Amino acid sequence: MIGTRGLTCARPASRPTRAVIVALAAFALLSSGACGIQHDDQARTLPTDKVPFGLLATSTTTTAPQPPEAPAVPTSVYLVDNDTGQLVEVQRPVSAPPSVRSALEELLKGPTEQELDRGLRSNIASATELLAIIGPENGVVTIDLSDLTGPTGEGQRLALAQIVYTVTALPDVDRVLFRFQGEAKEVPNAAGESTGEPLTRSDFAPFDPAATTTPDPPPPGD
Repeated sequence: MIGTRGLTCARPASRPTRAVIVALAAFALLSSGACGIQHDDQARTLPTDKVPFGLLATSTTTTAPQPPEAPAVPTSVYLVDNDTGQLVEVQRPVSAPPSVRSALEELLKGPTEQELDRGLRSNIASATELLAIIGPENGVVTIDLSDLTGPTGEGQRLALAQIVYTVTALPDVDRVLFRFQGEAKEVPNAAGESTGEPLTRSDFAPFDPAATTTPDPPPPGD
């Protein structure tokens, strides 16, 4: 019979205590936090070699070239001399090439400060608007205006003369037909005679200081 005094039995490994488990868990959390993304309260500059690939690449965005502006060229506009009551030609800059529209738009603006200082005016009412332009066709351009209210009598005829002379200063235009709010209406010439036909410079020759007139022949026997 074998005695048991000389035998020793291995003790089972002791289980970790709760305090040890908690300590290990805390250490693991701290270790994982050290390996994560660092949070900064303020922005900081990264070294060039730490910037992700491509963020430092030069931008290739290009701006589309703008078309060059059309050069300004002079166009003739006719105003009225306060002293003589006749037409006076002035020059206004417009985009090339000058057109009936650009010339009329300048005319409807009225005189500039410098032109006022020269004693010039416009007999065209400031409320007059350009509605449409047709042509020129075979030398005739049709102009549709909102109205020509304001001047009457000779003042109205001067306003019409301003438009006719301004438009016929352009190439390929020698006659002007008037419409008002889309309707054809008769207008007076320099003599006060109403007509629905296209008007020319000769219809307003008395207002043109450069126009030459043929004197009436003397009566027989003089």
